[in-house]
Amino acid sequence: MKTLSTGVAILFALMLILFGAELFTNAVEWLGELLGLGQGAIGSVLAAIGTALPETAVPATAILFGTSKDAENIGVGGILGAPFLLATMGSLVMAMALLLARKRPSGPTLQLGKSGYGRDMKFFLIAYALAMAAGCLANRRIHHVVALALVGIYLLFVVVTVRDKSDLGTVEKPHHLYLSSGNSERPRPILVLLQLAMSLGMIIGGAHILTGAVERLSGNLQLPAFVVSALLIPLATELPETLNSVVWIRKSRDSLAVGNITGAMVFQSTLVPALGIWLTPWQLTPDAILTGTLTIAAAAFTLGVVQLTGQLTPSMLIMASTLYFVLPMISLSAASGKVLYVAIFAGVILLLLVLASRSRQWRAT
Repeated sequence: MKTLSTGVAILFALMLILFGAELFTNAVEWLGELLGLGQGAIGSVLAAIGTALPETAVPATAILFGTSKDAENIGVGGILGAPFLLATMGSLVMAMALLLARKRPSGPTLQLGKSGYGRDMKFFLIAYALAMAAGCLANRRIHHVVALALVGIYLLFVVVTVRDKSDLGTVEKPHHLYLSSGNSERPRPILVLLQLAMSLGMIIGGAHILTGAVERLSGNLQLPAFVVSALLIPLATELPETLNSVVWIRKSRDSLAVGNITGAMVFQSTLVPALGIWLTPWQLTPDAILTGTLTIAAAAFTLGVVQLTGQLTPSMLIMASTLYFVLPMISLSAASGKVLYVAIFAGVILLLLVLASRSRQWRAT
């Protein structure tokens, strides 16, 4: 009965987040239109901050109000796990969305902005590496300096992104606002803000329900606290970013889709780690260092592909996503000593690599 109720809660939360994501993407597009912003600023700043609220709340609550001995590990796991999931499983979700939308006029390759992707990923890699480096040092003075530096990096990122108008006006106007009648070309700002608030409430509420259900489910699996928070909690709370990106890919607005994820990665590698570095000892465990290393590897791989080829294909995105399964494969096998875990996750990685190699043939059909 408990398993059934948990399953119902997960399904309800998923539907709530999905519907909220549709309302949110529509409202944030109109907000950017009313403010005269480019797609990069809409996706990388407005959408990213809004949808990053659920996963930010989890580690912040664990750090500020946690009473158990694992609260700090849960907080750190949530901080490092969110960018980890976006850089890996976020890539897989975008790849599958592209393959399913392969008949679009723009084709199955992500049509990236001129400079937005490279800007976001470079900011992310610098900030995330800085946060990881701080976790290898025991000096609290250095920790405080790094925390302030991360806040400064994000403020600089916002200024640079908002000033970038290179992708302004590259697509048609958004679909009419859902809360408006659809008769007017430009909805009233109050309606845009109201729909934005409603959608955020649905996203955050759904993520809260889903996080609780995932935590109850993970308790039966007896996983280490850090691994649970790094793998399962972000898997629930990162749904807004990934689902928003699916919606935008379906509408051929790839700059918004990618910027929503990469902008969230910048937010979660600056302001959120700054909170953890300032309020905790920030001494990273081997699992935490492994998570950070895999995250940097996945992000650097996709950035390198874009720098070399100027595009991102489903096969490259799928290859980046395989790194997600390395963490549970190593951590669970080390904790239990069972070879079965290694075999299962190695099989998943092999399956994804085969899918990546066959994606070109699939797209050609």
